[in-house]
Amino acid sequence: MSDQPDAGQLRRAAEAKLASLPAVSPARPAEELLHELQVHQIELEMQNENLRQSQLELEKSRDRYMDFYDFAPVGYLTLSEGGVILEINLTGAGLLGIERHRLLHKRLTPYVATEHHDRWLRHFNSVLASDAPQASELALQRDDGSRFFTRMECLCQRKAGAPPEVRIVMTDITDRIKNEEEIRKLAFYDALTQLPNRRLLNDRLDQAMSASRRSGRFGALMFVDLDNFKPLNDQHGHNMGDLLLIEVARRITRCLREMDTVARFGGDEFVVLLGELDVNHEESIHLARIVAEKILIALAEVYHLKVHDKVELEHHCTSSIGVVLFINHETRPDDILKWADMAMYQAKAGGRNRVIFFEQDKITGLRIGE
Repeated sequence: MSDQPDAGQLRRAAEAKLASLPAVSPARPAEELLHELQVHQIELEMQNENLRQSQLELEKSRDRYMDFYDFAPVGYLTLSEGGVILEINLTGAGLLGIERHRLLHKRLTPYVATEHHDRWLRHFNSVLASDAPQASELALQRDDGSRFFTRMECLCQRKAGAPPEVRIVMTDITDRIKNEEEIRKLAFYDALTQLPNRRLLNDRLDQAMSASRRSGRFGALMFVDLDNFKPLNDQHGHNMGDLLLIEVARRITRCLREMDTVARFGGDEFVVLLGELDVNHEESIHLARIVAEKILIALAEVYHLKVHDKVELEHHCTSSIGVVLFINHETRPDDILKWADMAMYQAKAGGRNRVIFFEQDKITGLRIGE
């Protein structure tokens, strides 16, 4: 039932109040009373105008706030403790590529890239358990399958008698991530072939040697050098030489396992790193020889070098390969590279188009076709 007084109660209260007021002097002129009433009327009109202006200012402030909220350069959203979207501004909806009304009361997790689900759930639970702001970077996925990277700055807000809510500032960091990836590629990958460069090869070699120490299995490193690359560059220009190097990189990669590494060492030199061969030395030589023979045969096949899908040149090119086995950390990485290089030059001196294994007390060789 309402506590507000009805019309009769208001009438009786007004009459009682009027009765308690001092009596108006009958000698007071009607003109004076009329003037006072007119003043009060004007005063009320001015008060009403002030109220109207205040209301307009409030509406303008609200509109400005909504503009700042909706069209801010970052996404704002509020999640329930169950991860359901309670509020989201237009920028946030635009980042996700979905109309705002379709996002409300939906869980955010389905829009997180699958490989980042666990990271997001751990982060969200950590935010709920803390009063401090926390941030996480992850990939979000739109309905059309496209992705973008975002930094999610989260804060849990708690109000008495109400369940906690998580306020999030969502910033698009896709350009920064792409720039960092590009810098990483420039630092660790060869620009022409997209293979790992020397710096990344050194890191992979350290990892392979550590893995060898744990497993007791041998690894192998191969130095691969093209036998007649320079004449191609001299006669047909560096563009043709680049096409050949790109194709060589593809052919070597096809001969390897996913866990192995091929790097461009420089010029027409490539290095192949095989990990986790066998605990037996002779068996490891056998396994490495199989891979080396596959590379030797693949690189000896005729090359059809094309520009704009048109065959420009048919080229024949063989290779010389030097191989060294390693295990544990018994040998320094620099020595492994040096010995493979020495074996490769031994292969060239022995007639080219062959594989030479370097060992401390002997050198064994294989020529294709023998």
